[in-house]
Amino acid sequence: MDIQKEAWITLKGITRHGKNRINQHGDQWLVKEVRGGSMLLQSEHKTEGPRDNKGFDGRWVDLQNDPNFEWSRNENN
Repeated sequence: MDIQKEAWITLKGITRHGKNRINQHGDQWLVKEVRGGSMLLQSEHKTEGPRDNKGFDGRWVDLQNDPNFEWSRNENN
């Protein structure tokens, strides 16, 4: 599946780790970069961080067969 930078996607956790990250940061993520079979994502909203600092969460997710997440492109992209 071809995904472009600045597209919004929906993540679904498939492992305990993935489900915890969705619970913590939400399921809507912005694609910031696509490189080498992976995409760098940024959470939609700022969430609590160390020492009560709020910030966006960022993470790399594999385009295919990610061990923790399934993803789908949002309809409006």
